[in-house]
Amino acid sequence: MKNETKKKKLRIKEAFQKSELFTVNFICSGNIIRSPYAHLLFSHMIDGDSQLKGRINVESGGVKYRNSSLSYESNEMLLKKGVSEKMIAEFKPRYFLDHPNMFKSVDLILVMEKTHIRYLPESVQLRAFLLLEFTQGVSEDIPDPFFDPPFERAYNMIDRSLKRLVNFFSFECQGNTLPVKL
Repeated sequence: MKNETKKKKLRIKEAFQKSELFTVNFICSGNIIRSPYAHLLFSHMIDGDSQLKGRINVESGGVKYRNSSLSYESNEMLLKKGVSEKMIAEFKPRYFLDHPNMFKSVDLILVMEKTHIRYLPESVQLRAFLLLEFTQGVSEDIPDPFFDPPFERAYNMIDRSLKRLVNFFSFECQGNTLPVKL
């Protein structure tokens, strides 16, 4: 992991330790496949973690396209992962230009592609990371399955990253010793 990334990650860790409610925002192009999948699955994962429940607020958004509903594929995969129908039904895609305060109180922004960072306001770019870089130390995009199928490849990459993200918040940030099984 690059030195600059390590420094940014350390700032995130310190911010989490100091905050009562820490906000994570997942970003992709249209907020209908990758970012809502990460948003809803990560919310589901932290709801089942007594140390993190109530400590992390999860959001998501899109930076390239406006959309009106979650993709069918994401909906189906989230149901298979145990995310409630109610949580899925309540999800509404957000396009960042329609929500000018989207990043106002966000502590950590996790993007699916390097190009997504360019769309973010400059004032929040220090809090933005490529998801795979933050969780796995690799500067690699999670491909958009809308243009580059199969969907399962993107979902599997996100799944592994979210498990590592739970570990980061549960163990690295809170000093616990037993990691969640990856």
